[in-house]
Amino acid sequence: MESGRLLDVGCGPGRLTRRIAERRTALRVTGIDLSADMIREARRGPSLPNLEFRQGTPGKAGLPAEFDFALSVLSFHHWEEPERELAGVHAALKPGGRFWIYEPDPEASNEEILADHAPLWGWLRIPPSWQRRLSRGHGFTRREIEEAVRPAVARTPFGEVEASRHGSTWRMELRK
Repeated sequence: MESGRLLDVGCGPGRLTRRIAERRTALRVTGIDLSADMIREARRGPSLPNLEFRQGTPGKAGLPAEFDFALSVLSFHHWEEPERELAGVHAALKPGGRFWIYEPDPEASNEEILADHAPLWGWLRIPPSWQRRLSRGHGFTRREIEEAVRPAVARTPFGEVEASRHGSTWRMELRK
């Protein structure tokens, strides 16, 4: 996406949000996060004309339907009221807008984890066992997507979700 408006849901300290805004200067990027501490951290970086951060959640913020695209990276599994928040994202998207949710797959193989992570210092890699320990309680298995995520999405204006694996990560796509 080169231009338009992007919403980063659960942006945390805003590193990815800021990087997108820096690389896509014709794109207006908004990061939103429930945590005041995370938004304070995100706002510490240099000001960019196409970047803003807001504290809150899509379900409570009442965002207008002005976004072409939304994404959530490694935060969806933390959402306490996913149906309300998904409805808020749906309301924030323009007709035809898409929402991509990225979450790790705790059942990914060691090979898939290694393929997704570049070496840190030329040759040193985080061992898959460490990665698994760090991501405990994060992400979704295929079964959890079928038994929890899919039914929750069905109860929102999105109605359905398309889930696909990319290495050790799930991408769940929802369309308005």
